[in-house]
Amino acid sequence: MKRAYGGIVINAFGQVLLREPSGHLEGVSWTFPKGKQKFGETPEQTALREVYEETGVRGEILAKIPGSFDGPRTSSEYFLMRALEETQKFDEETKSIAWTTWGEAGERLLLTLRTKRRRRDLRVLKLAQTLYEELRLPFTTEPQS
Repeated sequence: MKRAYGGIVINAFGQVLLREPSGHLEGVSWTFPKGKQKFGETPEQTALREVYEETGVRGEILAKIPGSFDGPRTSSEYFLMRALEETQKFDEETKSIAWTTWGEAGERLLLTLRTKRRRRDLRVLKLAQTLYEELRLPFTTEPQS
C-alpha cells in the first residue's frame, strides 16, 4: 500500500486551511493537502512539500496527528502545522484554498460525496482540533526560538 502524508494547517487566528481540488475529483469538494511520498523523503518532508505545493502555504510541523487513515490504495498520515508564510501560489491540483473556523471546516468537508473520504477527513479534523486544544501553543506567524 502506498503512503501519503499531509497537513492540517492552522494560522495565527486559529483558522484551519482547506483546499478545493480542481475538478472536484472523486467527488471531493474540500479536503486537506496531502500526497504521496517521493523517494528519499521523510514523512515530515513529504507533508511540508505537499502542503506548500497544493496551497502555497509554508508550514512548520508541531505534532503528528495520531493514527493512520487507510483508503483502498493509500494509507495517509497527517501532521498538525502552523502557517509561517502564505505565497498565494499553488499548483494546478488545487482550484482554491480557504481559511475557515473549525465548524466551517466540518461543514465544507461534509460536501464530499464519497462517504469514506468524508468520514476520513471529518475524523482527521476532529483529531487535529483535539490535539490543537491540548497543545495550547501560540499560533503566531513568527517562528519560535
